[in-house]
Amino acid sequence: MMNRPYMICHILSALNGKISGSFMGTESSRFMGGEYARIRTAYHADAWLYGTTTTKEFTGFQRPVLDGSVTSVPEGDFVARRNAAFYYVSVDTEGEIGWESATFKRAGCPGAHIIEVVTGATSVSYLAYLREHRISYIVAGEAALDCRIAAEKLKELFGIRTLLICGGGLINGTFLQQGMLDELSLLLSPAVDGEAGSPSVFECSAGLWASAPKEFQLAEVQRLGESGLRLVYRSW
Repeated sequence: MMNRPYMICHILSALNGKISGSFMGTESSRFMGGEYARIRTAYHADAWLYGTTTTKEFTGFQRPVLDGSVTSVPEGDFVARRNAAFYYVSVDTEGEIGWESATFKRAGCPGAHIIEVVTGATSVSYLAYLREHRISYIVAGEAALDCRIAAEKLKELFGIRTLLICGGGLINGTFLQQGMLDELSLLLSPAVDGEAGSPSVFECSAGLWASAPKEFQLAEVQRLGESGLRLVYRSW
């Protein structure tokens, strides 16, 4: 039995691997977006995980209001709610996201208790802010994100057994390079826009792309609608 959740990257992209851009406004991509949401729900995962950039978009780029006079908080993790029916996991090592409450609510998402993933370098004032709002957090790594520590704590402290990693590209790439993906559920929209600068399914940051390429084994192919595809891969 794994001491971490079973981890699935579930993502929708254009034919050229891009996960945002004007292609998302096409009729076929809107259909595929509905299929993406349907399949995401059908996984019955205990938690969804998103990176900082995507969560900022979800929260309207709201910034936290911090108390700069705070100089310390209790060491270690903060578990505000241990037996929630569902969790929203937000990777936010810089402490940038502002929250209105400890429950994440969005169309297509059941009310979810928020867990922030931070590091030892995250500011004390932000940790105090999370505690004040009764938002759980786990410390995963000293100066940089350690995906294995994060995953193990999510299972140990919150009982999360199945975790969907839903993007963006940088957080997908980080979990990939640290060997933490068990399954890839890739939906391909039959569209492409060719825009420069839009993120791909897997992105890298400095110092994280030195390991060998990762290989997966094709487990399933599904046709969705007239021209969409879902490819399910599992790790070797």
